[in-house]
Amino acid sequence: MYNQYLNFAKAMELLFYPQLEVVIHDIITKKIIYLGNSFSNRDVGDDSVLDDISFEKSKSIIGPYEKINFDGKVLKSISIVIEEKNKPKFLMCLNFDISVLNNLANTIELFIGKSSYEKSESFIFKDDWREKIHVYVNENLKSKGKILNSINKEEKKELILDLQKKGAFKGKNSKEYIAKILKLSRATIYNYLNEKEEK
Repeated sequence: MYNQYLNFAKAMELLFYPQLEVVIHDIITKKIIYLGNSFSNRDVGDDSVLDDISFEKSKSIIGPYEKINFDGKVLKSISIVIEEKNKPKFLMCLNFDISVLNNLANTIELFIGKSSYEKSESFIFKDDWREKIHVYVNENLKSKGKILNSINKEEKKELILDLQKKGAFKGKNSKEYIAKILKLSRATIYNYLNEKEEK
């Protein structure tokens, strides 16, 4: 059964490359076991955030729902529960990058004056600290008119201290994850936080 879904996942990746990311989680070990066309800054073996998901027998498809990627791009996602011996074993998540479509829609809207539609937000990972960090980072950068790849060392330090104020470092491995996003060493993150505590 798993291999059939894996083949399906690989086919979808080829069909929708480079806009579609496929992630398969092991529900038992709560680890990522497959990652295709990755653009969400995760790796195979990373922890999944599955604690708050109720895998109901009648609900084999979860979503669609929206997520915010670490770089601010909006993803439209849907998840499929894969069973083995009538028990949930894997969770396959299809994450489609709709940022290009959103940009196109915004451009069209400028010409035709169409009012923006209401978005219905549905979150599968209610306590996904990675998702919260993505939101924190992108709200901060947006308020300053910056993008992630353009900020300098001092701006990164300021961002880290702002993230601390918002509680972004409470999640397990959050410091390491933020270091990865900002392309800094873990030691640098710790130094910035320690400097603030010493003041």
